[in-house]
Amino acid sequence: MKTHCFRLSILILLLAQACCLAAQNPPQRLISLAPNITEMIFKIGAGELLVGRTDYCIYPEAAQQIPSVGGYLNPNYEQIVSLRPDVIFMLPNLEMERKLQRLGLKTFTLPDETVEEIFLGFRALGRVLNRVEAAETAIAGIQDTLRRVQEQSAGRDSLASVLLLVGREAGSLKGLFSAGQNTYLSEILELCGGRNVFGDVGARYFDISKEDLVRRDPDAIIEFRMIDPARAEEEIARLKAEWEVLPTLKAVQSGKIFIFYERAFLIPGPRIGQLAMAMYGALQ
Repeated sequence: MKTHCFRLSILILLLAQACCLAAQNPPQRLISLAPNITEMIFKIGAGELLVGRTDYCIYPEAAQQIPSVGGYLNPNYEQIVSLRPDVIFMLPNLEMERKLQRLGLKTFTLPDETVEEIFLGFRALGRVLNRVEAAETAIAGIQDTLRRVQEQSAGRDSLASVLLLVGREAGSLKGLFSAGQNTYLSEILELCGGRNVFGDVGARYFDISKEDLVRRDPDAIIEFRMIDPARAEEEIARLKAEWEVLPTLKAVQSGKIFIFYERAFLIPGPRIGQLAMAMYGALQ
């Protein structure tokens, strides 16, 4: 109940902030400091307003024609100032936000941890950029995909327990990093008829040990990796082979280890429907 009330208060605050910003002068020069925000801005038909983006904002292809201001954690502040943005859209980062504001720049923070927050981001952008109808259309399209996946997944006798692995050290099973509850990855997994094997952990993302994993013994493993598509087949075979050091795991014994290397799957934005369909296909 407390969590719901907290989320509701964030929703009200963010939409109020969006209305306030839109009521001043509709911004005409935007900078996006996150790939998901860039994709959302293009999705609602406001891509032409972008004057800056990060090195990682490469989708849609048109985004690559926009000047880059560097990385998310190390942007070029001088270049940002020179682009004269009306507003900078960014993920929660208090230190960076304060630095930008000290430079006399307007910032607008968009949360992106859950499916609900992704929709909230769309609605806030729609209000700020006077694209309310386009934002609602984008949300409806995603909701329709998620609803169809959920309907197709309904009626299973038992839920498969799944490890959602978002990181580990190269060439080993050290540094295992998992997604937990209150993340869009876990929420979409549940829509697809799966159960997050670490879904009872309070943190959203956290380290796990091999011993933890053996005790939980998931039915399947979905590992998210950034892989060059040209070498995907070779890399996937190598990554799967590295799991053989834990032969007692049910997921290893059954071969239910899935490597998701599409970049879009780790971007909480307009393409989460693709992630849902991929998860559904894996769990079938």
